[in-house]
Amino acid sequence: MNKNKLLTLLLILIYQTSYSQFKFEREYRVSLKEVPVQAIDFVRRAKFKKKVKWFVEESQEGKTFEAKVNHNGNKHSLEFNEKGEVLDIEVKVKFSSLSETVKGNVSSILKKRFRKYRIKKVQLQFTGRGEELIKCLQTTCGLQPKFELIVKGKDKKRYQKFEFLFNEEGNKVLRELKFLPDNYDNLEF
Repeated sequence: MNKNKLLTLLLILIYQTSYSQFKFEREYRVSLKEVPVQAIDFVRRAKFKKKVKWFVEESQEGKTFEAKVNHNGNKHSLEFNEKGEVLDIEVKVKFSSLSETVKGNVSSILKKRFRKYRIKKVQLQFTGRGEELIKCLQTTCGLQPKFELIVKGKDKKRYQKFEFLFNEEGNKVLRELKFLPDNYDNLEF
């Protein structure tokens, strides 16, 4: 792709993401030597038994580092800023594993938002100080998770893919982003 086409594409993406709520995400694998030392230290303190894979994620919110690992039977994703400070921990779960209250609240909101929908992915999202998050990885912790859902929904005439972030009770949408078409650079984990 020549420089002019690349520049035009970048300007369109910047324009779209600054004036609307679109989800743009590009993820790629990186070696350990490219990861901030503070992030590596945090992951080492978690004492995972399985291999940790490192990625860089570029999105409308900037650049982050992500450690992905299978831990206690669930897929975990630990996100760090460019300095290596932990931002959040996400744990992939099934929608059916959520409490009846949260499932009911989320379903009610999605039924009002879409004519038809299908939940493609659910993650518990824990945010807090580093030591609190380490406890969440090793045992149970006192942090209440938010819920991040990938949803394929039909609102007017066609299906589109969205990312929702719900509060701890599942009764309020904190963020809704529509995926840009053909977002193939996002690695599903």
